Parts: sequence; C-alpha cells; structure tokens
Amino acid sequence: MTLEYLRQALFFFKSHLVALAAIQLPFLLILALLKFSMTGQISDEMEALPSSFVFIGLLELALLPLYWGATIFYMKSVLDGNPLPTLQAISLGISSWGRLLITYLLNGLAVMAGLIMLIIPGVFIGVRLSFADYICVLEGKGASTSLKQSWGQSKEFFWILLQGYLFIFVSLFLLQMLIEKAVGSSGISILLSLVIDFCSILITIFGFRLYTLSQDNS
Repeated sequence: MTLEYLRQALFFFKSHLVALAAIQLPFLLILALLKFSMTGQISDEMEALPSSFVFIGLLELALLPLYWGATIFYMKSVLDGNPLPTLQAISLGISSWGRLLITYLLNGLAVMAGLIMLIIPGVFIGVRLSFADYICVLEGKGASTSLKQSWGQSKEFFWILLQGYLFIFVSLFLLQMLIEKAVGSSGISILLSLVIDFCSILITIFGFRLYTLSQDNS
C-alpha cells in the first residue's frame, strides 16, 4: 500500500513538475546562490562565516513557510480541479506565512525534544505531527491546534507515513552523498544539490496524499 501512495506522489510530481518548479525553485535558487557565494569566502573571511551561516539559516527559515504554504495551496487546488497560477499560489502562501512559521518552529522543537531523549521518540513525534502544516494552511488553524489535530489524525496512517518518509529521505540522502563524492564542492555540485532540494517536495506531496485520506475517513 505504501508503494502505491509513493507511486501516486511521484505521478503528481511528474504531472505538475513545471508548476511546482515555478513555485519553489526561485526561492531555492536564491538560497543556493547565497550558500555558494558563502563557500567561496571560506579561505578569505573565516571570521565572517558564523554570522554568514546565521544569516542563511534565518533567511531559509523565513522563506520556507512561504513557498511551502504556496505548494500546499497549489496541491489542494489541483485536487479541487482548478490549479492555481504560480503568483496566486505564492500570494496565498504569504497569507499563511505567520501561522505556518510558528507551526514549523513548534513542530521542530517537539521533534528535537524527542531526538534528545532517543532517536525513536523523535521520529515518532515527527511522523505524528506531519499533518500539522496542511491543517494550518488549508484549515486556517493556529499552530497549537494544528499540532494537536495532527497528532490524532495521523495515528491511523502512522506506519504508511513512516515507511514513505523513510524511503524518500534515504533515497535523496544517498543521492546527495553520491553527488558530493562524485563532483566534490563545485558549482556543479551546488546545482545538483538544488535539484535534490527541489525533489524533497516528494515528502510534502506524499504527506499531503495521506492527509487527504485522513480527511476522507474523518
């Protein structure tokens, strides 16, 4: 069953590749170019690196809810049979930016707390809270409500979610390792890493597919 949902996620990804790329790649490209320019300063400005990494991290944290929310709105619009134009999806993503940012931060803190205890509790918490972003964006609920609802709503789909997330994550991680080993740190590796970052949208698509099933069953 998990393989079938993974196949559906891959089919959605391929069918809407251009639209998804238009939503996410501009933001991912900005981050990739900044990271590449920062690595070029390593030998000359070592003392500036900590502040540079903090800046990149904060920018990534600020941009992620925007294109993530836009992606979720776009997926829902496809499900409704009326796909959103790129700019409209991004505009809607902006409207949910604050709620989604707080949800993302609280989710991350909960997972981190689980990881500190042991790896398994962290993974368990991460999977059970994985519907929170969709609930926050599409149902317009606050961060704490979204997390609480996700905890209950994802229970029935826990094992499918876990298997699917692990498959996608491990596949992308191994591909990233192969790229780094093959080409090292260069402009080509940055470009290929950008592709890998974009392909991680499969995790979002897979989770959304299971979220819609949980909605149908509620």
